[in-house]
Amino acid sequence: MRAIIFLLLVVLVFFIVRFVLNRIIEIREAQNSAAEQDHSETTPLTEDMVRCAECGVHLPQSEAYYDGQDTFCSEGHMRAFHQTSTTANDETPPNA
Repeated sequence: MRAIIFLLLVVLVFFIVRFVLNRIIEIREAQNSAAEQDHSETTPLTEDMVRCAECGVHLPQSEAYYDGQDTFCSEGHMRAFHQTSTTANDETPPNA
């Protein structure tokens, strides 16, 4: 009789441990899938790269400054590019 009770107790403990471990695994998988989903929604996988017309540095399009014709890495380079292009246009002699 004692052997049967001991055996039932061992089986009961086995099923309790198994249930608890499976539950822990399910919770971890749910947390990992939620974290991966949040990460994939917030960051795009790829983004177009553009070249600064002043210095030639490549940068993501979302960070570039656009004047309607050219792209730049900063407002300072946009101003410098337009100053040098207007100065170059002023120095060229008109065609006769």
